[in-house]
Amino acid sequence: MTRQDSSMFGMVSIDDYLEFCAQAVAEFEQDQASVLRAFAALLALNHIPDWLQYKLAPDQRTVLGLASSDVGHAVKDDFERCNDDLALVRKIANGFKHLTPNPPNQVAAGFGSGPYGVGPYGVSYLVIDRGENEPAQDRWIVALSLCRRTLEWWTSQLIVLTQPNREIADDE
Repeated sequence: MTRQDSSMFGMVSIDDYLEFCAQAVAEFEQDQASVLRAFAALLALNHIPDWLQYKLAPDQRTVLGLASSDVGHAVKDDFERCNDDLALVRKIANGFKHLTPNPPNQVAAGFGSGPYGVGPYGVSYLVIDRGENEPAQDRWIVALSLCRRTLEWWTSQLIVLTQPNREIADDE
């Protein structure tokens, strides 16, 4: 059995995997302060390019603009050129083992101060610090927002695979 022919946990199509990612993001949404839920969502979203790298049929590769690439060709760079959030999701997923808890003690523009007041009723969202070299308005990203945006982007890009009879618009 080749990697392309195998399935895991009943996921055999990109539809199945996108549903899995949507469930991971929904569970994170229900517990927005959970590092476990955040990591599960980010990790699932990070692996969409891996799924596409091995599971796409030739006609699907053509529809996504990957006709010149073969099965096994790393497609993450192709997609990351289209969406900066994907690179950030990958960096977080790959670097998670190096993270240490460090509750913020400063004001994050637009998100309140410290661990309180950041989320509803004082529940803190998980906030990603993109680095002190970023402008104040771009430095902090709420992890759930990043997950939602990434899932929405992937869903919009892959709808041509999940609904094969849908016409592809010129602007997609």
